[in-house]
Amino acid sequence: LRSLSLSFCRCLSLLRVRRLCHYIVTLRYFEMSILLVIAMSSIALAAEDPVWTNAPRNNVLKYLDYAFTGVFTFEMVIKMVDLGLLLHPGSYFRDLWNILDFIVVSGALVAFAFSGTKGKDISTIKSLRVLRVLRPLKTIKRLPKLKAVFDCVVNSLKNVLNILIVYILFMFIFAVIAVQLFKGKFFYCTDESKGLEKDCKGQFLDYDKDEVAAMPREWKKYEFHYDNVLWAFLTLFTVSTGEGWPTVLKHSVDATFEDQGPSPGYRIEMSIFYVVYFVVFPFFFVNIFVALIIITFQEQGDKALSECSLEKNERACIDFAINAKPLTRYMPENTQSFQYRMWKFVVSAPFEYSIMIMIALNTVVLMMKFHGAPDFYEVMLKNLNIVFTTLFSLECILKIIAFGPLNYLKDAWNVFDFVTVLGSITDILVTEINVRPPTPTATPLNNSLYTALL
Repeated sequence: LRSLSLSFCRCLSLLRVRRLCHYIVTLRYFEMSILLVIAMSSIALAAEDPVWTNAPRNNVLKYLDYAFTGVFTFEMVIKMVDLGLLLHPGSYFRDLWNILDFIVVSGALVAFAFSGTKGKDISTIKSLRVLRVLRPLKTIKRLPKLKAVFDCVVNSLKNVLNILIVYILFMFIFAVIAVQLFKGKFFYCTDESKGLEKDCKGQFLDYDKDEVAAMPREWKKYEFHYDNVLWAFLTLFTVSTGEGWPTVLKHSVDATFEDQGPSPGYRIEMSIFYVVYFVVFPFFFVNIFVALIIITFQEQGDKALSECSLEKNERACIDFAINAKPLTRYMPENTQSFQYRMWKFVVSAPFEYSIMIMIALNTVVLMMKFHGAPDFYEVMLKNLNIVFTTLFSLECILKIIAFGPLNYLKDAWNVFDFVTVLGSITDILVTEINVRPPTPTATPLNNSLYTALL
């Protein structure tokens, strides 16, 4: 009986400890405090001096790291006591995020334990402190929205593999085509006047600003080329990043024949290859990846709401009905007044179509400008600009009469229209009446805004 009573007391004390740990874990501000410590730990990691390890700043941050590790160790221990270790559902090690916490904290503790010793093997053990960079990932578990995005990315990786295979196949096709088009054609001589390797010998004069120096002629190959499929893969991948690809395009356009130097603009039609490549890869495949993630995110949202009694379309209708705002349109009350007749005119379909035609014609006129145009041509375009500005000003005046100034300015598009007309009138007054020297770029800038009204 005595042993049974001792066992019962021990179990009771353990139960009290576990209840205390559960009380601490479920405190309202516990998770917020841990998030704050994670943020401070991340800032401390970014503030370390990686060059001078014995910097005074690093010494202070080292003690802060001890404190942060202590907090994370305390969190890990009380969660182990609260949830249990492994045997029952919901235990600590049955959650992948808890396993990540355990690895990060354990790595930091092991590194601290061997921080005062030296040796090759010990240095490898102390490198476990690198696991501290995983601490910011602890925030994902604690913020539901971040966790939803992370789960979406992870789940989308299952389908990314199929798209990646198609991506590599298309990349291989373009690499093979590039090898056929450009193999052996990306050579050049440091003396640009020489186009053959046999002539690229001796020295030449290099004029660098005010200095002239004799430089040896060298036959070289560009850094990125298409001499084999592997280099073609690397070059095309560089092009797809959008960094430095104009240089590769210039080399391709200037390429002549195998083992010969470049000639500026020799085959301008080779640019079509890069246009097609950009359409297929940076545009098409990137949009496929984005669409895949969006679809996965929507599927997860539908899965989360699958327990709801309403279907997806029914929920969408309810959300629309709750969030919908009725559209209002002004109409004069007195149907016999002049304002009502004017309102009926400006809201009629023929009036709207006429304005659309004028906007389209104004856009065509803007496209007719070119450098070196005759004087009579410029005068004609200026007169057309005045005509269109007058018509748009008349439209603005008619709408102000029909709707009234206050109702007219309630619509954002009307405000945009009014500002555009006002700018065009100001530009004509300034440039045509010669109040100051003309600004030739002002008129196209103001008139081009009319295109947005379409």
